[in-house]
Amino acid sequence: MDRRVIERLKEAFALDLYETVRAARQVRGEKVFRHTLYEDGQAVFCGFYPKAELLEFPGVDEEFISRLSTFNLLGVITDGVTRLDLFLLAGRNKPFTAAESHKDIAKLLREPELARFLDAYFKLRDVCLDIYTMTLEQFMDAVSDEVARNTPIAELQRVDMLMGEKGE
Repeated sequence: MDRRVIERLKEAFALDLYETVRAARQVRGEKVFRHTLYEDGQAVFCGFYPKAELLEFPGVDEEFISRLSTFNLLGVITDGVTRLDLFLLAGRNKPFTAAESHKDIAKLLREPELARFLDAYFKLRDVCLDIYTMTLEQFMDAVSDEVARNTPIAELQRVDMLMGEKGE
């Protein structure tokens, strides 16, 4: 895997998660919160859980429990009935709401688990990104193609307009 690809993914993922963390700060006493990536028959989300909450999950094995921190970030893919895939993306001994920036979260992300989670997410969404074999240049080209393919024309025109304003 190109180091630059995983670093770019970590940065973007942490930026996205940090917005959820900032919003969760406004709700005092909330122990569990989530950041939804996708819901349509299958749900893909990241959940922020204290270890005590995870110990109550049915069927969680000892090996998984042994890797938990006081506070944990899990990637979850589920159909709500039979499938439940858990990815331990990060852990820390203080709440994630104490993170001062996205960089605090990015430092905690476990690269192998993040790569497996995002790879599964991309496959579920039929996104053509093979993060394991692409160079950064190939990855960025593929991301651009996916954005163009999945973004309405009006939105693309708005982005082009904004980018044109920034370039002047």
